[in-house]
Amino acid sequence: MSAVERMDLDTARSQQKQVATAFHLLATILLGIAVISALHFASMRVRAQDENLETIALAQRILDQEATTGIPGYIQLASQQLSANGETGLTVGTRPLNDLYAETSALFDGISRRSSELDCLAEAVYYEARSEPRVGQMAVAQVVLNRVDSRHWPNTICGVVYQGSERRTGCQFTFTCDGSLERAPYGRGWRNAVEVAGLAMMGFGEDVTRTATHYHTVAVDPIWNDSLIRTRHIGTHIFYRFPNWRERRAGVLRDRDA
Repeated sequence: MSAVERMDLDTARSQQKQVATAFHLLATILLGIAVISALHFASMRVRAQDENLETIALAQRILDQEATTGIPGYIQLASQQLSANGETGLTVGTRPLNDLYAETSALFDGISRRSSELDCLAEAVYYEARSEPRVGQMAVAQVVLNRVDSRHWPNTICGVVYQGSERRTGCQFTFTCDGSLERAPYGRGWRNAVEVAGLAMMGFGEDVTRTATHYHTVAVDPIWNDSLIRTRHIGTHIFYRFPNWRERRAGVLRDRDA
């Protein structure tokens, strides 16, 4: 073998060693990454298990405390502030229970009150205008809300709707004292009434009655409308409001849908 051939062989062997070393290094790096990933995943699972155990222990403490204090468990649970920490895992903090209890009670009272108000307004819409188109139903709901905002009537929806209902005469809305309530609301008419009442309470849409506080059907012409300003005629109802001071001074009684 000549010297040139021997040099070429040595060069080829050297290149093979370099390639083998590179592959070995790459395999080592990949193995290291796989090991690190596996360890990280295992660590995450351990941390998650620890957090689950902590949550289970917290729930048990809540149940135990409920049994001894009589305070509902959901209030106890809400008093716990849980936060995730990258180093320590789940961190549990506690709010003052008395403050939370008062706050939650007020919240529940508010929800209950709004639910009752919605029912009262929906009943007014249902019994007074369920055969009317949507705009007519909204108009009846708006009259109730306009009365709530007025100093002349109670400041709650139920107070306005059921004012005078304890008397055979004098009730503000006929359905509250003429026996209509003996027939419970039902079906699509009731669902529509609840929807209209909800939209009115949330303030959707304009006041189609033009601030009316009174209305009656076209079938009657009560004497009390002579002292009011007519604002709209919607469906089978005619709507009225109180005259302002200029109108009273000018002796204007009715504004017939200009």
